[in-house]
Amino acid sequence: MSDKVLEIIKKEELRQKDKIRLIPSENYVSEAVKQAVGSVLMNKYSEGQIGKRYYQGNSNIDEIESIVKERALKLFKLDPKEWSVNVQAVSGSIANLAVYSALLNPGDFILSMFLPDGGHLSHGWRMIKENRPVSFTSKIYRSEFYFVDPQTDTLD
Repeated sequence: MSDKVLEIIKKEELRQKDKIRLIPSENYVSEAVKQAVGSVLMNKYSEGQIGKRYYQGNSNIDEIESIVKERALKLFKLDPKEWSVNVQAVSGSIANLAVYSALLNPGDFILSMFLPDGGHLSHGWRMIKENRPVSFTSKIYRSEFYFVDPQTDTLD
């Protein structure tokens, strides 16, 4: 890694420590997670479920995913005979769409944080002035937004 890139990474690390982030799809990961995603695991595409992948070469990934699934069930005190968990990384949009489709009907309202204030595209983002849908969810559901006060950087 070049000195310039390392310098920029360190600046980003400081920014993340000094600023609050209200973007739902971002989070702070542990050092262990940073080590794992900085490993050779990043080179492997592992679509599908344990033992049922779409591509070869996933036996090690299957082992890791089994451990993570067991830990997630234990953490949330869930009976593995009744529950399963998906621990694969997916976008927040897919997760949000799953929740919306389970709880809402087309045309229902969604109250969402305004995108420039830290909201998410999948929270029904639309161009307000033109009332033009931008995201898939804004074509199905009706969205209203709440805002961060530009003077105080607090929720209004």
